[in-house]
Amino acid sequence: MKVLFVDDDALMRRLGEFSLGELGDMSVVTAMDGYEALARVEEVSPDVIVLDFEMPGINGDEVLEVLRSSLTTRSIPVVFLTGIDDEDELNALITAGAVGYIVKPFDPKALAGDLESILAEVSDHELLS
Repeated sequence: MKVLFVDDDALMRRLGEFSLGELGDMSVVTAMDGYEALARVEEVSPDVIVLDFEMPGINGDEVLEVLRSSLTTRSIPVVFLTGIDDEDELNALITAGAVGYIVKPFDPKALAGDLESILAEVSDHELLS
């Protein structure tokens, strides 16, 4: 699985790359902000995007809006990575078009499994629809 991991914090990008790539055996490409994410998504055609919600410049929800407005990127699952812990705000992320969210700080050993669980849940839901 090819993952585009987007976070403005360099340490968080390295942790995501290690957690998903080394521990989770996924192919990981990183981006440091929303603008780079939008450029990289066209280059790498990821299977899923793990997207930090709060970033300088262009926020995760704005990146999601751009992704959903394009025929080539609208079907790519987006999982928000966020420090938000308010349930109403987290549900708003799903309403905005994300398939799920992972709350920071996350367990590096569990990140790949958490991501796969979110994607499996989405696939199961689509099969039932």
